[in-house]
Formats: sequence, structure tokens, C-alpha cells
Amino acid sequence: MDVRIAIAGVGGKMGRTLIEQIAVSEGLALVGGIEQRGSFLIGRKLSELNQSSKVSGPISDSIEGLPEFDVLIDFSTPDASLQRLSECVEINKSVVVGTTGFGEDQMQRVQSAAQKIAVVHAHNYSVGLTLLLDLVERASTSFGGEADVEIIEMHHNQKVDAPSGTAYALLESVKAGQAQPQVVHGRQGLVGQRQEGEIGLHAVRGGDVVGEHHVIFAMAGERIELTHRAHSRLNFAEGALRACRWVCQQSSPGLFDMRDVLGMRDQASSVSQGK
Repeated sequence: MDVRIAIAGVGGKMGRTLIEQIAVSEGLALVGGIEQRGSFLIGRKLSELNQSSKVSGPISDSIEGLPEFDVLIDFSTPDASLQRLSECVEINKSVVVGTTGFGEDQMQRVQSAAQKIAVVHAHNYSVGLTLLLDLVERASTSFGGEADVEIIEMHHNQKVDAPSGTAYALLESVKAGQAQPQVVHGRQGLVGQRQEGEIGLHAVRGGDVVGEHHVIFAMAGERIELTHRAHSRLNFAEGALRACRWVCQQSSPGLFDMRDVLGMRDQASSVSQGK
């Protein structure tokens, strides 16, 4: 039986990419979409956006206006995502969240929802980027704070938040190897010498760049640069749909990410135990 998916933010860039990918994916069906109130898409059929038999159902401004579904994918705004999470808790539905820009208080609400339902939340659903997060954490831990670390991200000129959620995820991976990390957002003027534990975080915006992230570990006489470039949103969509299949198999609530989806936490545990 197909996994029945609903998409919040169905009219956005990621929403439309998800529709395209569901249309050609085995074992998945799109049964409904959600858009913000006032959108010209409200009241229309998903079949108007894609003619595939795997894409059907209405576009509504609320979950109540959708048919029965198994999992909600949400690529919208922080406030809208929190509202959808609350609604999914009420009807006991799993959620895959791709929204970025959550504040600390908002993340606490995501964590609260995950105590009652299964939630996958990732800043980036790319398999390659998930591997980069792991590599960065291993590098930072190996250097033990001896390297100067800089994180640089670049996105298209329509992205509204900066730095990107993925850059912050990379920052957390770097912090794993730093005793007393100090984050610096860009530099300007007479900032003085670099301080011990300083991590530079920089955002660049321009053109139609889907997403590019660089993590630099600079030392005396050498440096390591770890880079991920996304050439298409399809890899994000494929990862999110992979998360949908995975989360529907979870019998217990919890807050998960792509490392859980890919089984990387089990692998890391085996490595740490010498297996």
C-alpha cells in the first residue's frame, strides 16, 4: 500500500519539486496539499499541478480540509510549521519538517510535539550533506580545537534567512570538537587577532544558487576544506521522501534527523565500540 503524503507549502519551490518526485516514485502517493490562507492555489486540485495518477486531492489552508494521510511534509515557515505540528499531534500523524529559521523557543515546541508523535527535522535532507555533517564532526573532534574553523554558505537571492539552517547544523558539528567555541558572524573593521575557539560564520546571497556550504579547517602550513554543492532541489526531495518512508515505520514518538533515517547513528555507535 502506498504511503499517503500531504505537503504543507505545496506551492513553493520545494513543494513543487516534491510533487515531481512523488509522481515518479514507487510506493508513494500525494493525497493533499496545504498553502497559506489567501493563496491563489486554495480550492484547486493537485492534479492541476501534475497529471500523474499518483498526485490527487485538494489544496486547502488547513489540515481539516485534507483527506486521510499517513505523513505530512512541511516546507513552509516556522510559525506555520508549529501550527501544523500541533494539528498533527491532535490526529496522531507523523511529520517530516524541512522548515528552517526556527528560534530557540520555537525549537522547544518542536521537541515538545516530538514527545507525542514521530518527527523528522533536518535543516537539509540531502544524503551528501548529511554525510558532510558527520565528516565535519569527526574532523573537529580529531583536531581538538587546534584548527581555525570557518563556515561559508551561499544561496540564491530569494532566500529570506541567513545564515542558512544547514550552516547552523554544520556549526553544531564543529562545536563537538571545541572546548569553548565562540561564534563570529562575519568580520568588519579592526577586529583584532583571531581568538582561540573562534568559529567564523558567513552568508553569501546571489543568483540562483541552490545551496553551497564550505567548512575550512586552517592550521599552520596546511588546511582542509570540506565542501558540498547542491545542483538541484531533487536531492532534497529524494531525502525528504526517504524520511517519509522511514518515519512511517517508527512505532514510538521522538525527534529524529537524517542521520537516524540513514542509520548513521547505529554505525557511529558500532565504530565507537570497536565493532
